[in-house]
Amino acid sequence: MTTAPEPGERYRGAEGRIGFLLRQAQDAFAAAMEEQLRDHGLTRPQFGVLSVLVADPGLSAADLARAAMVTPQAINLLVGVLEREGLLRREPHPTHGRVLRLFATAEGARRVEQAYPAVIALEDRIVEGLSQRQVAAIKRWLVTVATTLKD
Repeated sequence: MTTAPEPGERYRGAEGRIGFLLRQAQDAFAAAMEEQLRDHGLTRPQFGVLSVLVADPGLSAADLARAAMVTPQAINLLVGVLEREGLLRREPHPTHGRVLRLFATAEGARRVEQAYPAVIALEDRIVEGLSQRQVAAIKRWLVTVATTLKD
């Protein structure tokens, strides 16, 4: 019986297609992140949403969806769950009657703060052995990829 190659082998290695390799790396990072966040009572999407709200409090659901890179449908589900768990609160916008502003609660911010060291440790693992210059170049390249393919 044939088995799928491991990361680093055949089409999953350095000779593979760049899009496939980006996906492989993202999936590996996402799985490792989920494992680390479990100890903090958060999923990866919940951590992403709360992290954005800690950095940019008061966003609307539409702006939060764009910033957290999730669909509007997904953000509505995430916001509902986070609100029920007491990790997020909604407040009316002071000038736009139909818009609700979203904020991480103190507990939501606390969980994000406690989870960050685990996420940073994962990031440190993936750049281990690289110089700061190499890491900066990779970050610039990743931003270029995202902005080039945006529309």
